[in-house]
Amino acid sequence: MTDVENLEKIIKDIFGIEKIIKDKANTNKCISPLNRYPLNMFAFNFMNRLSRLNQIFKNNKEELDIIAERVKNLGESTESNWAGPYSELVALDFYGQFSENIGISYINQLNINQHPNSIPAINGQKEIIDIDLCLSLKNEKIYTDVKSFNCVHQIIFDKIFEKVEKYAEEEFNKSILIGVDNLSTLDYIKVKKNLPAKIYDIEQTLKNAVKENKNYVTYDSESGLVFNFKINSSEGISIVKDYSPFAMAQAYKYKFLDYGSKLLDSEYSIITMVRNPWFNAETVDFGNFNNIFYRSLSRRTFMELLKNNLYASDFSNEYKDNQIKVSDISKNLAGIIFIDDNSTRSKYYKSLYTTYIYLNPNYKNKIPLTIRKLEKYFRNKFEVQIKDFDDFKWDNY
Repeated sequence: MTDVENLEKIIKDIFGIEKIIKDKANTNKCISPLNRYPLNMFAFNFMNRLSRLNQIFKNNKEELDIIAERVKNLGESTESNWAGPYSELVALDFYGQFSENIGISYINQLNINQHPNSIPAINGQKEIIDIDLCLSLKNEKIYTDVKSFNCVHQIIFDKIFEKVEKYAEEEFNKSILIGVDNLSTLDYIKVKKNLPAKIYDIEQTLKNAVKENKNYVTYDSESGLVFNFKINSSEGISIVKDYSPFAMAQAYKYKFLDYGSKLLDSEYSIITMVRNPWFNAETVDFGNFNNIFYRSLSRRTFMELLKNNLYASDFSNEYKDNQIKVSDISKNLAGIIFIDDNSTRSKYYKSLYTTYIYLNPNYKNKIPLTIRKLEKYFRNKFEVQIKDFDDFKWDNY
């Protein structure tokens, strides 16, 4: 049974829904572990996650079919593209743990004419605003789109390294590994804008280094990107990684500009970011790193960008003209929730997810969300997964 056929069977067994994936030979880092026996940690947690979702949504056939479709999307994805649908499943499962307090609806299509002052409407978007989840509280609704917190440059480098390592094996019968130093301080905007055009140049630089038996090479582009590569035998490679959560927050401070098309004008809009080490090995979660990074990144988004009156189109291709400023995105984002998915290494419910909730004290459309307003909805045994919950009431400057 191929990995895809196994996934089709999982969907049928758990949801009772038949989904057909055309490319039976496809595989990726997500669905491959599901086809190994005995079940590994990741597969165990994956199957249990789907069973929980089936239980929560069993009375809503339409939403259950969409969930089954997302599982199907995992089998259709190549390389790291599975991160998107996978992150939606993780977010659904996390919020579903509190379903006795929070109503959850999956896939919400809002008429853009009812939100004329929203960022997507101002940006020229037509007809529908698609938002993944609506969390219904006692007196409020919170809309949240789910994004995978993947590392743009690491995904690109992994593809380059695979080609160069294959080249070394075929041309010189050499088994090598390649690493790159100090990615955490690279500016997100500069990398996103310039790195894709440099893939061929970097690949050739590394191939030449292999040909010349070099163990170390620096690539310095005219756009200001500098990468230090180390090439070593496959027995081992030591890469110096100078991690700083504050430097990484500085590098990523414009990241949430990419998600302005999901921000409403009359309802709370938050972004849910899901990280899994298989599609983001950049954050290290050592010595409270992720907590410091996520909090610092949120403060920069809510406070620093609030004072930035440059055009959002200067930093993201999501914006068509100069009607929208960076500060507009900051003011329309009610909060950010980061979910670290630990299902590759833990099956105990207390540590399956590690979650950090940050609320924007400068949100403009309604009274800003606060810890006092929200924390009661996250009250049950799963609240131990929430490691930080801050509305910056005393840290808004």
